[in-house]
This record gives sequence, C-alpha cells and structure tokens, in this order.
Amino acid sequence: MNNKYYASLRKRFLILIIGVSLTPLVGISWSTAYYFHKHAIKHVTHDLERMVSTRQEIITRSLENQKEQLARLLRLYSSEDLKNQSNLERIFVALSSDSIIDLSVIDGSGNHVAYVGPYSEKLLSQNYKETQWFQDVMHKGSYISDIFSGFREVPHFVVAVVNPLRNLILRTTINSDYYNSLLRGAQISVNGDAFIVNRLGELQTQRRFGEKTISEEEARLLTFHEGTQVNSIKNNLYVTSWMKDGEWLLLVKVKRNSVLKMFLEARNLDIVLLIIASLLIITVSIMIVRQMVNKIAKADYKRASLDSQMLQVEKMASLGRLAAGVAHEVNNPLQLITDQAGWINELMDDEDPKKIKNIVEYQASVKKILNNVKRASAVTHKLLGFSRKMETEKENVDINILVRETVSFVEDEANKEEISINLDLQDEIPATMTDAAQIQQVFFNLINNGMDAVEKGGSIDISTTSDNKNIIIYFADSGPGIADAILDKIFDPFFTTKAPGKGTGLGLSICYSIIKKLGGEINAKNREKYGSVFTVILPIVNLTNRVS
Repeated sequence: MNNKYYASLRKRFLILIIGVSLTPLVGISWSTAYYFHKHAIKHVTHDLERMVSTRQEIITRSLENQKEQLARLLRLYSSEDLKNQSNLERIFVALSSDSIIDLSVIDGSGNHVAYVGPYSEKLLSQNYKETQWFQDVMHKGSYISDIFSGFREVPHFVVAVVNPLRNLILRTTINSDYYNSLLRGAQISVNGDAFIVNRLGELQTQRRFGEKTISEEEARLLTFHEGTQVNSIKNNLYVTSWMKDGEWLLLVKVKRNSVLKMFLEARNLDIVLLIIASLLIITVSIMIVRQMVNKIAKADYKRASLDSQMLQVEKMASLGRLAAGVAHEVNNPLQLITDQAGWINELMDDEDPKKIKNIVEYQASVKKILNNVKRASAVTHKLLGFSRKMETEKENVDINILVRETVSFVEDEANKEEISINLDLQDEIPATMTDAAQIQQVFFNLINNGMDAVEKGGSIDISTTSDNKNIIIYFADSGPGIADAILDKIFDPFFTTKAPGKGTGLGLSICYSIIKKLGGEINAKNREKYGSVFTVILPIVNLTNRVS
C-alpha cells in the first residue's frame, strides 16, 4: 500500500483527536482567565475608585475648611479689629499651621491694608481692584485660586473671603506641600502616580517622577464627569474625579500589570499547565493513532492479498473465454492451412521442375504461408502464456506497442460485432519500467468492458499522451455511460451492472488494484454527450530512477 496514504491518514486522525481534546481545554482555560481577569479589574477599579473618592473628599473638605475658617474670622472680628496690625498678628499666631503661609486684609477698594507674613514689603503696596481674583471674590463671596508660584517662586494657592458688606476681604496663602503629601498616599504601586490638574491641564500638585506637564493621552481625560471614572490607556489605568466645582481634576495613575500581579501569576501558571497537558495529549494521541493506523495497514494488506487472488480468478476467467475463442477461430484454420501447405509442398517435390513453369514461385509462396502460420501460432502461444499467473516483473515497456498488441487480441470479435476500435497514439511516447503482462490485462479488461457497453456499430477510442511525469491512456466508448449514482462504486469488488452470469464484478476492481500497485491511478467519468471514458495514469519510471 502507498505510504503517503497512511501518512495522510495519521495526519487526519491526529488533527481530529488533538482538535477534539484541546479545543474544550483551551476554551475552558480561556474563559476562566477571561472571567478572573474581568473580576480582578473590577476589584482593582473598585478599590481605586474608593481611594480616589476618599482623597477627593479630604481635599475638598480641606479647601472648604479654609474658606469657613476665614468666614468665621470675618464674623468674629470687626473690620477695625482686622485692619489693626497687632490684632491680625495675634490671629495669625492662633491660626498657626504648616500649610498657612500668610494672612492679608484688603479693603473694598482693593488696597492691601494689613498683612502678616514673609512678604509684607512687596504686598502692602499692592492694589488688587483690577485683578480677576478680586472681582471674583467680590462677586461670588469667596475664591480659591489655582496653584501658582508668583514672585514667591514657591508653589501655593490663595483662599479669599469677603464680608457681607463687601468692604473687607480676608485672604490667606496655602502651601501646596500639604496636598502633595496627601496625594503621595494615593500612589498605590511602585510605578503609580497621583496629581491634580486644572481644566487647562496645568499641574496643581507635583508629579511623582518630576514631569512638568501631562501627556496627550492624559489630556483627553479633561472632560467633566460626575463622580469617579476609570479609563484604560495603553498599559495604564487612570481613575479621575473632579473637585472644586469642576475646576480641578484629581488623577490617579497605576500600571495595569502591577495591580494585576496575582492574576498574571495565576494566568502564567495556567498557561504552563495548559502546555504540559497539551504535550501529554499530543504524545498519547500520536501513540494511539500510530497503533490504529498500523492495524488499518495490516487489514489493508490482507485485503490486497485477497484482491490479488481475485485478480487471478478474473484473469483466468477472461482468458479462458478468450482462449476458447482463439482455439476455435484460429487454431483449427491454422492447422488446416498448415496441413494443406505441407501437402502442396510434398506434391511440388514429386513434380518435374521442367514441366512446371513457375515452380520456384509456388515453392516460395508455400514457404511464406508456413512462416505466417508459424507467426500466427506464436501469437496464440503468447495469448496462452498471458493466462498464466505471474508475479510482478517490471521491464522497459512501450505503452503504444502494448495497446496495439491488446487490440489485436479482440479485433476479430470487434469486427464480428461491427465495433470500430480507433487508435490515436502519441508518437515517440516515453518508455517506462512496469509490468507489461498486468498492464496488458488492464487494457484487455477495459476494452472488453467497452465492447460490452456499446451496441452494434459502436466505437471505442483509445488514445495515449504524456507529460514530464506520467503516461496517460484514455479508453472512451460510445455506450450509454455510467449512472451518476454508481459512478463512485464501479471499482468496488463484486459490483457489476451486467446481467447475472455475464460478469463477476471483479474486472474493474482488479484493474484498480493493479494500477495502484504499480504506482499509477485509474478513474472513470462520463463524456459530455454520450458514453464514458476510463483514464489510466502510469508514472514514467526509467532504469536510472528504479536503481536509485
């Protein structure tokens, strides 16, 4: 049997078994990883949202406390008390805090009337009537600035509150270090970061790794939203929350892999186990498939042996019928011709050469008759040798000669049935190493089947051609063709469409076995208008290839 067939069979079985085994395993592994990844993300984002919400609430409450503290001072003290420098200094001492830098009193005209802090020389001469913050506090009643450096060259922001009469403003400067330290606690991973920006994307607190600006991806987050929101950008998770009436945005940035460390470790372990299980499945599958295909190969070998025996039975049956016809149609006339020619030759020997004018020509003609009878007898002898069971013996064969010899066996029967056999043989077709006797049997069976299929006056067309690798022989008949329903069964053993007693159903099966054993192919199909065509493909094998 062809080793390529069994290799293909092993491949198909392996793909089937491994596919059926691994598909559920991979599916379960993937779905489990997907579920736990989704759950881990949900758990992490929940913790981040809660932490950001807490920080946002603390910062918001701190800012409100600063405003409330200034508003309380405006309620407790009169305008004159607050304008008094010594009273303001006592109040500043009472407010003593690491985050409060100074305390200022500005009148309704924007003049700086009192100040306690490190910048009295620069600030007491200032008038703020035309500044935006002054107008905002006079209009809204309170004001909290963005963080800036100013001439202090220290990051800070300002909180200001005006009294109900709009004639006195109390303002304090807050050091931003307090909020920087508060946000450092929100950096929950080694590569994490937490910072505040305003609507323009300007940093209001320091970034952990010293960046002075935000990235383009982070700038896309500057869209107002209620509550907290989680965004995934590249390999980072961002949790955002707006504060200070939508003027400041608190951002917490964490590396996705750092917060999903446990999940990633579990996933990697799952992948390792999946690979081990897959290798085990593949190994076991290869062992099982190998044993299974070996058993199939042994069964096919036994079937091939049986086909070989059936081949001989069909061969002997066909040739027995042919031999009987030859004995009746050829041997008896040949014997009669031989006897008469011999008798004429004996009579010639007894005659006087001088009395017979053309005796030499008569003797030559008798000799030719005897030689041709001998030649015909040799053909009969070859036909009888063809009926003997022979092992596969390969020799250099000219397919065209083999076709002509086979046709010569059936010419008399074809002429009797008025069936024309037409040959269209390619000139100088390559010779090939094959078993001439078995190939001739295939040709004989196909021609006989064609003659059975066509009616009186029909035709059989036999043609040969070749390419670089194969010799191709076509046997086309003018019969009714083969029904599509049985076209794929005609090479099965014991399948026949002939009447009972006229066929065993082994002829085409034997042809198929012979051609396959010799490395070729045989197939059948219907012609476009009428009849069927059988195609035999034989590989071109020369002596050099066979030796190698």
